[in-house]
Amino acid sequence: MCQGRNIHFLEYGDPKSEAVIIWHGVTGTCRDHKELAARLAEYYHVICPDSIGCGLSDWTHDKKNDPGLAAYAAIARDLVSQLGLTSVRWIGASKGGGLGIVLGAVMTECPISHLVLDDVGPGFPDWLREAAMKNISAPPHFDSFTKFEKYLKDMLARGGLVLDKKRWRHLAETWCRQTDDGHFTFQNDPALANQFSLHGQDFNIWHHYDKITAKTLLIRGEKSIIPAHEVERMQATGPKCRLHNRSGGHISLLHEKDLQDVILNFLKD
Repeated sequence: MCQGRNIHFLEYGDPKSEAVIIWHGVTGTCRDHKELAARLAEYYHVICPDSIGCGLSDWTHDKKNDPGLAAYAAIARDLVSQLGLTSVRWIGASKGGGLGIVLGAVMTECPISHLVLDDVGPGFPDWLREAAMKNISAPPHFDSFTKFEKYLKDMLARGGLVLDKKRWRHLAETWCRQTDDGHFTFQNDPALANQFSLHGQDFNIWHHYDKITAKTLLIRGEKSIIPAHEVERMQATGPKCRLHNRSGGHISLLHEKDLQDVILNFLKD
């Protein structure tokens, strides 16, 4: 129970080892990066939470404020405190990376020593805000799971995600829920769209980025949402991030061995 919300998380590895938190994107779940978590568990205690409104965590209680990064940060700090962590390595995908930027600046009680940002920076393009708000607030419904799976695959493949059949099925199963009328739709709380309409401050967090002291690695997709000039600024200011370019688009499961090697070597540095 964090900030009065039930927060579900998965753990991998030895709790006595140094901690790594993997925090998923806005509509993902704690199972998005299970292969990376299993790999890192050879060396670390890996913690993968479900954000509020996702997976097995509570849906939003306060539909206006809960979707914002301030509420996410309060929940994350409560979770870290209850787990007794005094230092952590952070891997954040999309919104989970934005959360890592905020916490990297303010979470002095449990400093982030290493910060991995998967295709996310301190800014966020307006066109993507509008598209995300529309898609999350009014998700499509399908009369069969296979139709949902096909829609998900077509949508994410256009964005650059490449998976084999087994991984597509896993993603569809974990990103799907069945409604009371028997239809299939996305698993997350539609109220998460309110972040894009009510929390404009979440999409310009350079003031947080500039305060980060953690070693920082930006993993940028080939079809990235981060423009080149922002990457250059990230390399020149604040923690002066390292850059690793990967294939694919904005969404990644970080499951490729070569990419995991890059992440693991960075975390060990």
